[in-house]
Amino acid sequence: MKIEIGEVFAIKTKIGFGFIQYVGVGNLGIEIIRVLETIKETNEISQLEVNIPERFTVQFVVKAALRKKILIKTGLFKVPDFYQIPNKARTKHIIRGEFLGWHIVDQLTLKIELKKVLSKDDLLLSPHGIPNDTLLIEYLENDLRLDKWM
Repeated sequence: MKIEIGEVFAIKTKIGFGFIQYVGVGNLGIEIIRVLETIKETNEISQLEVNIPERFTVQFVVKAALRKKILIKTGLFKVPDFYQIPNKARTKHIIRGEFLGWHIVDQLTLKIELKKVLSKDDLLLSPHGIPNDTLLIEYLENDLRLDKWM
């Protein structure tokens, strides 16, 4: 199954359809997606809506989700000129239930830096990892925003 850079897919949630845009492949061979801002009652989207800055960027198994009919092909759209695949991401560092800080992960080298407090720029880093469809839907339904993700 071949997918093209710029393809947009809809994913059904309890609050409507969320949208993702395929933007490339990560160094581990997993597809990289922009999770788009728009949530609608229908699975149709326009280039104007695709051009709105994304909620966040993550790796996601697009081809597997398509095979399982979790995603609906919506169309091929231009990736906005302002968009660049981020080099860094963040994840909570928790040991035995205790929050110790944030891991800032370089997505190319996988080098990890521990930070107790996030800077303004760090707050805008996307989640590190590869969410499954259930978690991606949960992110959309709970309106995950990077600057409020603590």
